Amino acid sequence: MSAPQTIIETEVVAEGPKTPRNFRTAIDIENFYRFVNDNDLRREAKIMLELIQQKVMITVKKKRKESKALSKKNLH
Repeated sequence: MSAPQTIIETEVVAEGPKTPRNFRTAIDIENFYRFVNDNDLRREAKIMLELIQQKVMITVKKKRKESKALSKKNLH
């Protein structure tokens, strides 16, 4: 006798570009929140998201500063 075969089906969902408005409705974000809630990882998730936000804000501030410096340079 041969071993039973398992078939794994995956569903592929095409998503549009993420804008601030539809970011929270993204399937990946919903799955992340569900995972955090199901596994009681709220504290750890908060720490992780705060660290990510800090890194993003550092990058945003650098870009703003560079943009300001460039625009001042072009005016003079």
